[in-house]
Amino acid sequence: MATVVRNDKDGRTFLHTWNLTSADPTGDSMSAPGSADRSIQFVATTAGSATAALQGSNVESPSVDSDWIALTDGQGNAISFTASGVEMVAENMLHYRTILTTAGSGAVWIALLFSRSTMR
Repeated sequence: MATVVRNDKDGRTFLHTWNLTSADPTGDSMSAPGSADRSIQFVATTAGSATAALQGSNVESPSVDSDWIALTDGQGNAISFTASGVEMVAENMLHYRTILTTAGSGAVWIALLFSRSTMR
């Protein structure tokens, strides 16, 4: 699994980063309790005919693919990209992960989930 790296930023904000590839298409899960605002940016360093997506789960310890669901933007569209892009995340979930739902060939993607916590 592609490791997720958390970087704390100013103002109770956080940036979680995954490096996804055709050989390593599924990102580790992460939690962001109290996250009021979230946006996801996918950067297709090499798109490689891959499709990148953001998934979420409210299962306490998700362990199988069926525990995960596709997340949506503010208009109700599934968050899924075949080229670089950014979207807001509508759902507030217990867990998040990024994934190349179609791994493609030679794909290299960076996924960046930015969030703001309402917790003090």
